[in-house]
Amino acid sequence: MSTGTAPRPSASRRGPRTRDSIAFLREFIRHPGRIGAIAPSGRALAAAMVRGIDFRSVRAVVEFGPGTGVFTRAVLDAMPHDWLDPRQSGRAGNGRGRFIAIEFNTKMAAAVRSQYPEALVVNDDAANVEGICRREGIEPGTVDAIISGLAWTSIPEQPRRRILEATHRVLKPGGEFRTFTYQASMLVRSAWIFRRLLRDTFSEVHVGRVVWANMPPAFVYRCVK
Repeated sequence: MSTGTAPRPSASRRGPRTRDSIAFLREFIRHPGRIGAIAPSGRALAAAMVRGIDFRSVRAVVEFGPGTGVFTRAVLDAMPHDWLDPRQSGRAGNGRGRFIAIEFNTKMAAAVRSQYPEALVVNDDAANVEGICRREGIEPGTVDAIISGLAWTSIPEQPRRRILEATHRVLKPGGEFRTFTYQASMLVRSAWIFRRLLRDTFSEVHVGRVVWANMPPAFVYRCVK
């Protein structure tokens, strides 16, 4: 029986989840106030974020804070192959769908853009979503769904309010805003303030079941304009 130490896996042999976690942790150390977590969301939470969105009927989807692209991948996996506008995706077909991901962190934006070229990744602040949509030919008030990976409890109250107000303006009537919160964060006052802000902003706010498979466990808010 060998008593030697097992060799450490090289970077090229690490799986995507490991590479994502390392990249996420590196950016968390550099920008803890903007990243807000020490690990990227898992696939179970990503699946909960996109569950129930009918991509056969929607035309515009926006993502806030894609980070390492876990939710981005879930959106792309959920949409039909011919859903995206070929001018954006490079795919063949007659799709009319638009998918924009807005990432504030420059390095993460570049990484997601490289990994998921089908998505239009914009390095900007989510508060500027109206101008970004207009620039890309999407009129405010016509977006079907917005999926957010932003660390809301790490964002000061006024910027947080500006982002949510802009979110409400770009969504179409009946459009959905989806975001998540860690279960443990509900012990913090700012998490309850955020929930109240959601209820003040949207006509309906639904709280999903806890996704225990995520680390840390989290649940999804589904908010309807």
